[in-house]
Amino acid sequence: MKIAITGATGFIGQAIGDYLASSSPHQVVGFSRNPPIDDTAVDEWRGTQTLDFSGCDAVIHLAGESLFGWWNHAKKQRILQSRVQMTRRVVDALAKEQGVKCLVAASAIGYYGNTGETLCDENSLPGSGFLAEVCRAWEAESKRAEPLRTVRLRFGFVIGRAGGAFPLIRSIFRAGLGGALGSGEQWMSCVHVEDVARLAVFCVEHPEMSGAVNAVMPSPIRNRDFTHEVGRALHRWTILPAPAFALRWALGDLSHLLLDSQYVVPTCAQQAGYSFSYPTVREALENSCGFRC
Repeated sequence: MKIAITGATGFIGQAIGDYLASSSPHQVVGFSRNPPIDDTAVDEWRGTQTLDFSGCDAVIHLAGESLFGWWNHAKKQRILQSRVQMTRRVVDALAKEQGVKCLVAASAIGYYGNTGETLCDENSLPGSGFLAEVCRAWEAESKRAEPLRTVRLRFGFVIGRAGGAFPLIRSIFRAGLGGALGSGEQWMSCVHVEDVARLAVFCVEHPEMSGAVNAVMPSPIRNRDFTHEVGRALHRWTILPAPAFALRWALGDLSHLLLDSQYVVPTCAQQAGYSFSYPTVREALENSCGFRC
C-alpha cells in the first residue's frame, strides 16, 4: 500500500515513518509544511497546502498545536482549532479522492476526562473538561469521513526518548527533582511510541479495525509507581513530591494533564490480536532511558 502521513515530521509521525520504512513493504507519502530534504524513511513528500491524497491507499492523520505552554484563552483556542480545522481539511480532501480505503485519525484518551477510579475502554462515555471537549470536537470531524473505514486512535501518555513529554521528565529526574505529582494516586495510561506506530499501521492493515481504539499499554499505573519506575531507570531518588496546589499555581489549567486520573485500557487492540512490544511502563522506560534497569 501507499500510506500517507500528515504531520510526518513530528514525534509520532517520524516513528510511524521509521517503522514503515524498516518493517513493512508499504510506501510512505509524508505531508509537511516544511518537508526535510534527507529523510530516507519517506518515499515521497507533499505539501499541506492542497492535501493531495491521489494514489494513496490509506491516510494516517496526525496534527495539532502542542499541549505544553500556559493555557490562556488564546492557547486553548489554538489547541482546539488546530485539531478541528486540519482534520476538517483532511476529510474534505478525502471526499474528493476515491482511492483511499482507510483513515486513521489521531485523538487522545483525554476524551474520557478525569476517570478517577473508573476503568474506561472504548465503550465508555466521554468525560468533561477542556481536553474532553477538544477530543469530542476533534473526533466529530474525523467521523465525517464515514462510511470510509475510519479509526479514531486515542493516544495515552507517549513514552519515547526522542520527543513528547518524556525528555522533559527525564531531565527533571536527572537533576534530582523528580517526585510524585499531587497525591500520586492518579492513574496514568501510557504507551511507548513504537507501539503507537505499530498500532497505527495495524489499524491500516486490518479491515476489522474501525471506530475508537485506545493506544495505551494493557497495564495502567499510578503516578507514584510511574515516578518510582522513572527514578529506577535513571538511578535517581524520587523523594520530592510536587503538591497539587503548587502545580495548579505554577501551571494553571495545564496542571490537569498531570493531576487528572486516566484509567484506560486497550480493549479493542487486544481483542483484535495486537501484541504490545512494551506492555509495561518498566519495559518502555528501559528502552527510552537507553539501558536496562
